[in-house]
Amino acid sequence: MAAPETCDLIIRNACVLTVNSQRTIYPSGAVAVRGHTIAAVGSEAKILGAWRASRVIDAEGAIVHPGFIDAHLHVNAQTCRGFFRGDASKGSSGGPSYADWKAALSAEDEQAATALACVEMLRHGITAFVEPGSAFEPDAVAAATQAVGVRCSLADPYLWDDMELMKSIPGLISPSLARRVPLDRDRCLKLLGSQLHRNRDKDGITHGHVALYGEGTASDELLRAAKALADRDGVVLNSHIGYDLDLAQAMEKRWGKSRFIYLAELGVLGRNVTFVHMNLIREDEVATVLETGVSSVWCPFAYASRGTVLRQPTRLPEMKRKGMPVALGTDSARQSSAGDAGFLAFVMSAEVGHTLAAEEVLEMQTLGGARAAGLDAMIGSIEPGKRADIVVRSARLAELGPGVDPAHQLISVGHGATADTVVVNGQIVMRGGRPTLVDEGAVIATAHASATSIAGRLNLKPPGMWPRAA
Repeated sequence: MAAPETCDLIIRNACVLTVNSQRTIYPSGAVAVRGHTIAAVGSEAKILGAWRASRVIDAEGAIVHPGFIDAHLHVNAQTCRGFFRGDASKGSSGGPSYADWKAALSAEDEQAATALACVEMLRHGITAFVEPGSAFEPDAVAAATQAVGVRCSLADPYLWDDMELMKSIPGLISPSLARRVPLDRDRCLKLLGSQLHRNRDKDGITHGHVALYGEGTASDELLRAAKALADRDGVVLNSHIGYDLDLAQAMEKRWGKSRFIYLAELGVLGRNVTFVHMNLIREDEVATVLETGVSSVWCPFAYASRGTVLRQPTRLPEMKRKGMPVALGTDSARQSSAGDAGFLAFVMSAEVGHTLAAEEVLEMQTLGGARAAGLDAMIGSIEPGKRADIVVRSARLAELGPGVDPAHQLISVGHGATADTVVVNGQIVMRGGRPTLVDEGAVIATAHASATSIAGRLNLKPPGMWPRAA
């Protein structure tokens, strides 16, 4: 018999959901990790017979799965929770808006919000996220993600050069935000691709992609330049489209045809294009969307909280069934947790007549998220050669029992902060439900201080209905 190979970490006694091409589940499985890479996965007997590790984690029979990917998270909004209720896109009757809050963020504020979000994500089994170009200081976001140990992809901040159509969603723009990130095509073209330098570190956890704000705010020239750059550098072009139905219709009126037909004729669709929201897909657009291979990120909380379902039932569960790559995103976690998207998609798909199975939701949170981020060759499943982004759920929580159907259990009731151990890029970044690289209490305190400071600068008060005692 050959001598066992050596590795750095073995996770044993696990119910492993690989999400590989065969969607193999190992009820009594194990995973071997060497450096930042998965070396082997299989039955526990096979892995323990073939590998020896300097560290072994006993999962105690718990569910082990690829790290979830939040494919759309405005991470710098994490500290504005409690100040803005309802649909922020419509603005407020008076006082500072959500756009004003964003414009007031300093680099320190963005770093504090990101650290808070990262700790929350780890607790929910999310190991990676896509920041869609709404952070003013990407270096601050990168510093926080690296400190906590969460993988992320960053883009250039607020690339837009046409604001006419944004009148449909006035709450997302304000004079202060327009001053900070002006509508300047030369600025956008100069800045375009400035975050791609992060891809030079092939072994790291911080990546770069190309993003436009979208929703009709980019000229044809800017759209073509962004797609050409994404093609040249082999990265994803990410953009919002279809968040607001009125805005979508305004885009159709301006372009004189369905939006995806127009974009296809412009030559800016393709496998490396990811659109966020897509709350409106016309029947005449379905074939174009499928043929061009674009990905979509469904943000079910944003979809539900705006009442979109009452006007236009989403077609994204249907589109996934037709073969479209669909991921899930939080959008802004102002009124939700970073871990809610999967459960919401599971429930809301039934309302539109295309009930998703738990396994399909898991695909959206793993393989779909990896594809939407342009990282599908690297993450999204537990397979040899991929990065070791692995989550071990708790073995001692009722929500994750009785263990009959692990996929259903994880999505339907165990979707909360039930992660016990999290590995990102081969490093243990959470153990026993607590982050290992940062002081969680200090992260929370810093975020609280940041939120208090911003509220003071904007003279914001909590909007609750009940009186507050002195």
